[in-house]
Amino acid sequence: MRDPRDLYRFESTEVLEAVPRSGLTLVHALPGMVDAGNACRIAADYLRDELRHLRLVSFETDELLDYRGSRPQATFDGTSFSEVAIPEITLWLMYDESDRPFLFLDGPEPDLQWKRLAEALIDLVEYFEVERVVGMQAVPMAVPHTRPIGLFAHSNDPSLLGRPGTRPTPAPGTGPSEGEEGSSELVIPAAFSSLLENRLGRAGHPAMGYAAQIPHYLTRTDFPAGALALLRRVSEAAELDLPLVHLGDLTDAATVALQGTLAQNGEVHQIVSALEEQYDAMSEGEDRSPLATTLDLPTAEEIGEHFERFLADHEEDPGDGTRDG
Repeated sequence: MRDPRDLYRFESTEVLEAVPRSGLTLVHALPGMVDAGNACRIAADYLRDELRHLRLVSFETDELLDYRGSRPQATFDGTSFSEVAIPEITLWLMYDESDRPFLFLDGPEPDLQWKRLAEALIDLVEYFEVERVVGMQAVPMAVPHTRPIGLFAHSNDPSLLGRPGTRPTPAPGTGPSEGEEGSSELVIPAAFSSLLENRLGRAGHPAMGYAAQIPHYLTRTDFPAGALALLRRVSEAAELDLPLVHLGDLTDAATVALQGTLAQNGEVHQIVSALEEQYDAMSEGEDRSPLATTLDLPTAEEIGEHFERFLADHEEDPGDGTRDG
């Protein structure tokens, strides 16, 4: 294997020197075969829009991407091609709302050289002394958008999944937990993030991730609620102060628009109703899923801030009972 370090380059000495060498978390969003609801892309764009960030490491996409299999977008202005957008895989130095630094890796899933890129990322994890790696994915599921979003949780260190509301997955080969039926092992198509988590575990580095369960009928539609669900879990797992309230506003607006659209489509409405019945029946019955899952619920801070905004938007003048303005 060629030297994995040839796959990346540091952008500047100044940014490199700004990276602390303790307490760092690496968050990654490298959506692959499917990014249901564009949840990972929305989450990545949102973080870059809301948080201060510096380009730290760039990767050689010519080595990693198959442009014929997934062609870049070209802009034609009527005379010439004014722009060809070559995708980038980038590692950013980011700062959360409390000015705590963390690393953020985003871009398309690589088509080629998975093992070499995994080794390159392990090299960077060790170079920056990263303490924990947290990944994001979004997968289509037969679930309704009108219920809390479920997330599959996974980790190369089972202790990382031991939070309230989460059911740890039995280790492969140990069989189902007492009272459970079926096997704890599933064979599914791998994503690059699956390989990365596996190889990080072999190298002794704790890594975990979440896959948001997106309604299958919204797979190709922007679904901000999926991004919000992912970032809530990342914020908790990485102990980061992420600005979730603004994304919550986008989610509320998108939900209202979605409800209006679906109300005009009787066929989809029937599908949603059937999924709601199935979801509620499973919620009331005994859960025998072998996967570690958690539900997306707003935090107390988010509820409080939304309530304050509601009051501010509906504040009435005590004199005549009409709104200000």
